[in-house]
Amino acid sequence: MSSQIIQLKAPYSFERLLRRLETHPDPQIKVVFEQKSLQRVFRVNNRPILASIRFTGELDHPSLSWETSAALSAAEAAGLEKHIRHMFSADVDLAPLYALMQADAKLAPLAERFRGLRFVLDDDLFQSMVKTIIGQQINLAFAATLTERLLELAGESVQDAEGTLHYAFPASDRIAVMEPEALRPLQFSQRKAEYIIDLARAVVNGRVDLEGLWKMDEQEIMATLTPLRGIGKWTVECMMIFGMGRPDLLPVADIGLKNGMQLVYQLEARPDEAEMRRIGESWAPWRSYVSLYVWETVGALKRKEAW
Repeated sequence: MSSQIIQLKAPYSFERLLRRLETHPDPQIKVVFEQKSLQRVFRVNNRPILASIRFTGELDHPSLSWETSAALSAAEAAGLEKHIRHMFSADVDLAPLYALMQADAKLAPLAERFRGLRFVLDDDLFQSMVKTIIGQQINLAFAATLTERLLELAGESVQDAEGTLHYAFPASDRIAVMEPEALRPLQFSQRKAEYIIDLARAVVNGRVDLEGLWKMDEQEIMATLTPLRGIGKWTVECMMIFGMGRPDLLPVADIGLKNGMQLVYQLEARPDEAEMRRIGESWAPWRSYVSLYVWETVGALKRKEAW
């Protein structure tokens, strides 16, 4: 048994995290609402490790604890904690974001309403890319269904004390050996199956070094990934936001962001890309995070939250 307590950067809202998961389901995360806890498999040095995470404290004095029944070396424990800190944006200081949002009369109410909301990031860039490809041009619920089917087909399973199976996201080498026909019965389109397998093979054969992306700027990352089939600007932007946690991206092709901008700024029609860039210019250097709060406005309406 290994365990650790992590102090989170305040404010941190586990409630907002859970509410976002209602409209943005993640089949890898198993939530126990009444205990403010969740379970998830993390891949540490290619080893799947099931961890239980419990959020403690309050909005302005937050912390989380993690534990696992797996026997971990000191290096593995440190690796697991690094994954958890990254995934739950534990060290992001939101104070500059809120100062920026408070200066905009349209954004200030969002900063107050969603205070403590952070990104729940993918802990692996291959996973982030595959999930984003899966999500191209389909709704969030069906994307989660396809992701779950892929987990069950190719992910490594870990059993908890109650006998429930939890799945690690498939490593690239487990997908690289597949043919598109293996994914078609799961309701993957032919093209989407090809794109995912092509990406996995590019990673396995060394044509794409995903870990090397951490040392690159946004333009270099875009130039590295967009030559791959099925990977355009929106896909790479989403990977940089939801996988890398880059704080200043504005995915102007995103329909949800268009809808959110129209709602927040009370526009007569969906903004085009030029208008989105004009509005988003004042969000720098926090455009990813302001986008999150704008997206969450749409999510709150879908959940029929009282406004």
